[in-house]
Amino acid sequence: MSKASTGDSIIVLLGGGHVSGKKTTAITVKKELMSIMPKNSINVQIIDMNAYTDYSKSSVDSRKFLSIETSAITIRKEDKQYDILKPSRFDFKKLKQDVKLLSKRNEEEEEEPQRVLLVHGLYALYDKELRDLAHIKVFIDGDPDTRLIRWIERDVLERKTDTLEGVINAYLFGARVEMNYYIFPTKEFADVVMPRGAEPNAVRLVIDGVLLYLTGKNAHPERLNVSGYNLRPTEIGIFERERFDVQKNKFYQLN
Repeated sequence: MSKASTGDSIIVLLGGGHVSGKKTTAITVKKELMSIMPKNSINVQIIDMNAYTDYSKSSVDSRKFLSIETSAITIRKEDKQYDILKPSRFDFKKLKQDVKLLSKRNEEEEEEPQRVLLVHGLYALYDKELRDLAHIKVFIDGDPDTRLIRWIERDVLERKTDTLEGVINAYLFGARVEMNYYIFPTKEFADVVMPRGAEPNAVRLVIDGVLLYLTGKNAHPERLNVSGYNLRPTEIGIFERERFDVQKNKFYQLN
């Protein structure tokens, strides 16, 4: 894990594929940290990278992938070309400015809670300067078909913000290409890889890492011995399938 130093703040980057569970992981980590730490000892904030695009509803604007045909679902024809989705649609400069600002300690507040910043998004691990600010870097992966199904369930069936045609074309001719070109390669920068999204064991491993960086009175969670919450098991238990990737000698991957 990184030895980055940004005052007393702990920065966690959660990157990975489209609809892989990045936001869910961030919310779960925050909830668990707030439940095990003494009251007012930490201040956990979530930063969504989608807020740093022109289209903040989602990481991909599926409206750009709609056809002019009248059929319900129209797959791209040979003469139809779509712009490749690129990391440049995210305002990394503004994101880094905000992260640095939020990381600064308020000198006037001697008892200020220790801050934990959870930054989630497709390109959370893409920018080197942002990675250098981070203490823990996580890549959240998942089966492509499963992620597409989640995308449809979320935006078409639940939120009703997109059409089935838009989501399918956005996936086939936008997200899939983007994943191969730009997002998947950032996996090599991760300390922890979650291959199946926000699974409990993987989330606990991230929380375990955060606890290592807590300082002073914040370093003593209230509920470390709670049943089912074994952060550092002394025998084979919830991490029995954990392994260190010897080839890369870089990250933990839960299989």
